[in-house]
Amino acid sequence: MQKNLTYAGAFIALVLLQIFLVDNISISVYFHPLIYVAFIILLPLDTKPVWMVLNSALIGLMIDVMTGMGGLNVIATTATGFLRPWVVNLVTGHTMGMDESAPALNRLPEKNFRWYIIAMVVLHSAIYFVMESLSWHHMLHTILRLVISDIAAVVFIYYFVKLFIEKILKR
Repeated sequence: MQKNLTYAGAFIALVLLQIFLVDNISISVYFHPLIYVAFIILLPLDTKPVWMVLNSALIGLMIDVMTGMGGLNVIATTATGFLRPWVVNLVTGHTMGMDESAPALNRLPEKNFRWYIIAMVVLHSAIYFVMESLSWHHMLHTILRLVISDIAAVVFIYYFVKLFIEKILKR
C-alpha cells in the first residue's frame, strides 16, 4: 500500500511539474521537454503489461485533459508503455525477472540505467513529435526539436528518478 501511494505521489508530481512548470518555460520553439515519461520509467518492472499500458494511457490522458491536447500524449505514452519491456530487454541484454521490481541504480549498472532512460525518452518524444508534425516537410524541424527537448528531458528525468529511487523508495 505504501508503494502505491508513493507512485501515486510521483504521478501527481510529474503531471503538475509538466503542466505548471515545464510547459510554461518559453526558451525556444524547439525546447519542449516531456518529463512526465519518468512515471513510465519508474513503474516496477514486474508490472503486468495490462497495468503498464493502462497507467501509461492514464498519465497521457491527464496531460491531454489538462492542456487541451487532442490525444497526442495518450498515443505517445501508451505506445511507450507497450514497448517498455522491449526497451528494457534491448538496453540490459536480458529480460528482468520478478525479483527485480524497480529499475534502480543498485540493480542495473549505471551505464545501462542511463541508456534505459535515454531510450525511453527518445522513444516517447519521437512518437510525440512525429505525430505532432505529421509531415515530411517539417522533418528537420521535428528532429531539431527532438534533440533539444530530449537533452533537457533526459537530464531532468535522470536526477528525478535517482532522487525518487534512492531517497523515497529506500525508506
